[in-house]
Amino acid sequence: MNKRVAKNMGGFVVEEFNTKLSTVVDERGADYGHPSDDFGRADKLISVINECRDPEMRHALRMVAVKIARLIHSPEHLDSIVDIAGYAKTMALILDRRRNESGNK
Repeated sequence: MNKRVAKNMGGFVVEEFNTKLSTVVDERGADYGHPSDDFGRADKLISVINECRDPEMRHALRMVAVKIARLIHSPEHLDSIVDIAGYAKTMALILDRRRNESGNK
């Protein structure tokens, strides 16, 4: 698809999307560094987490790893710290549900 055709395919929503996308990408870059560095750090952490046999806990741990990778670049980023706590809580919620479903209290 050439640039002319692609440009004509857009409308107000596409233009608004592109503007917001650019803002988000710029903000994330300022917070977390270049995506290649951020994703590379996360991938290294996740490679170890993939050894976890519990799929639900493994997913939560992967999400925590993404936040840890971001904190390596910006250790003062409070949102990532809060997100880690939130993922830890979701893990506790999963454990509670499992205990309740199995009849153990």
